[in-house]
Amino acid sequence: MIKKFLKLLGIFILLLLIIVLGFFWKDAKFDKYQTSINEASIPLFTAINLPFTHQYESEKSLPIAPSAIIDINNDGIDEVWFGGGLNKNDALFKFENNAFTEITSIVNLGDKGKFTSTGVATADFDDNGFQDIMVSREDGLHLYYNTNGKFTHKAIKTPINNKSTPAGITLGDVDKDGDLDVFLSTYIKKELMEGQTIFEDKTYGSTSELLLNDGEENFKSITKKAGLDYVHNTFMAVLIDIDNDTNLDLIVAHDTGEVRTYKNNGNLTFTMKDNPTTNKFAYPMGIAVGDYNHDGLVDFMFSNTGSTLPRFLAKGDIKDASKFNEKWIVFRNDGHFKFTDVAKETKLADYEFSWGATFADMNNDGLQDLMVAENYIDLAPNKLFRLPSRMLIQKSDNTFVPTETKSGVKNPNYAITPLVSDFNNDGSLDMIWANIGSPSLAYLNNGSEHNFVQVKAPKNAKNIGAKVTVTLGSGKKLTEFQITGEGLASDQTSVLHFGVGTETSIKTITIKRIDGSLQIIDNPKVNSVINTFSNTVEVEEE
Repeated sequence: MIKKFLKLLGIFILLLLIIVLGFFWKDAKFDKYQTSINEASIPLFTAINLPFTHQYESEKSLPIAPSAIIDINNDGIDEVWFGGGLNKNDALFKFENNAFTEITSIVNLGDKGKFTSTGVATADFDDNGFQDIMVSREDGLHLYYNTNGKFTHKAIKTPINNKSTPAGITLGDVDKDGDLDVFLSTYIKKELMEGQTIFEDKTYGSTSELLLNDGEENFKSITKKAGLDYVHNTFMAVLIDIDNDTNLDLIVAHDTGEVRTYKNNGNLTFTMKDNPTTNKFAYPMGIAVGDYNHDGLVDFMFSNTGSTLPRFLAKGDIKDASKFNEKWIVFRNDGHFKFTDVAKETKLADYEFSWGATFADMNNDGLQDLMVAENYIDLAPNKLFRLPSRMLIQKSDNTFVPTETKSGVKNPNYAITPLVSDFNNDGSLDMIWANIGSPSLAYLNNGSEHNFVQVKAPKNAKNIGAKVTVTLGSGKKLTEFQITGEGLASDQTSVLHFGVGTETSIKTITIKRIDGSLQIIDNPKVNSVINTFSNTVEVEEE
């Protein structure tokens, strides 16, 4: 009887393994939608050298690897920062001669100690005109002050509870007092983890923190008073003005939970607003931020486990399976904190296990495209079947088409987030796959015949949260937002990029900051870089 039971159990386990592997094989080999796109719309890329390999310690560290784009010396060419693993230091690379060269030893980043870097954000904390770097590690927050490309370290006393490991960082002046505050996402410590599919246990997880800056980079937690106290594992969040009232609101992706959207009441309190995921369950992890449909309102895409895992396994301990959503999530902002999940109609819902994501116009046609990192380093079937990581090009009907193979950016490694920047200043966005436990990969955009305009603005308390609107000669409007934290545990370039397609004139560029001030730039030239660092706007022509 026992032998028969063991035989049946063995058969069951084998069948389960075949089913799971079948899901991974299907995801790795087949497209989700029967879509097509004009070949001329597909951006093409050339791989270039980036000699950085992240070191991952699966037994001791969270499965995230932070990275950031930052112009350390204001020369107009972004550098790339990578967080190190437990026994590997952080690293900084500069772009020159169509390749990346490590410059860590000459910028004074120093030895980070025996802790894993888990999150990063860049901004000018001390208003000296240079972007600083804030890094989270298991021992708390670390601030690296930047003076013309040389860094000075300061450890930040970080008030978090003893269950929490710091993860993603988002910055902004929440109380409009002129200095940068921090929302620190946290995840339960590795040694306290009990599983990765625990949804309904309200006591399991960590507590993310809203940290108020006293003006001297000393931070106190106001999480409970602000109405944000919540036990749940979280990789990242974004501070951004959702409803155009100039207050920085908060959107948080709670892994094995829901996306929470909080309205900033303007008095250091927040009110949670319902959205399509409220009181439901998913695995939202990464966040892409942009105005994909040109209505002037900020939209969001959230990564998820997708089609890679069988639904009956992915739903974990959820009793009512109707409350579980494994698909990618796209919030179309309908105004006044009303959102509609349009993942299905944009043809994004049915893709695979994903991490960080970024909206950006990669072919300069005036439509924001979507790059999404894939592959889970701790998921055994991913050792056999690798997902491609997606470059999804947006069409004029607001649907997206995968082009990563034709574009030449298919990623065979374990990706955490895409990074985008115009490294060679040719007016087209280049990209990097920041990978964990494997080499990161970099690509130069071969360019297009379409036009563009770029806006440089300080990444400081006054400018983070700014809404930048480009009004074209035809009357069409394009919108971007100066934020920190897009992707996953990462940060993007401070230069806002607008592809304008075949348009040849721009009426205005309007910058609306969170202090209510407006800066209007009349008749800027296409194919130029608008520098707003000084009171007098400078135009750099390409």
